[in-house]
Amino acid sequence: MAEIVMNRIDDRLIHGQVVSGWLKLRNANEIWIVDDKTANTPMLIDMFSFAAPVGIKIEAFTVEAASEKLAKLQELGNKRILLLVKEPETFLQLMQRGYKPEDINYGAMGAKSPDIKTIEVAPNCSLTDEEIQDTEKLQNAGIRVWIQLTPFGGHRETEWSKARKKAGLE
Repeated sequence: MAEIVMNRIDDRLIHGQVVSGWLKLRNANEIWIVDDKTANTPMLIDMFSFAAPVGIKIEAFTVEAASEKLAKLQELGNKRILLLVKEPETFLQLMQRGYKPEDINYGAMGAKSPDIKTIEVAPNCSLTDEEIQDTEKLQNAGIRVWIQLTPFGGHRETEWSKARKKAGLE
């Protein structure tokens, strides 16, 4: 049976921290990107495939297609999948379609354009008001939400319960 070994939100999707750290730590052999735009842009899929280490399969799915695949994990062999999305809303959409992860890791979520207000809730993790509300919904659904950019190098995990204070929720 295939297994999702990590659920991660990272607006850059595949980059050095994912490739050199999380893949190895979680012993993943595939990366699934769930993002409608990426899934429908072959050039982006090719670019991410080139960024992945040899032997790591990259697939990109729309939310709808990912939901169907996630419902059939038992039929997919011995895959160890790192599931990447760009924003919390994607996990809410996946939950509406039946996928509820135990936990979600937030990685880098950079400051947006100057006209979009964000709050830095942890180092290199800036969320819009909508992303903060979506994160609250995930947490309230019983999902552990934690922030950690890299698994090594002094970056410690921050639980959402602590980060939410920086977001002005307490």
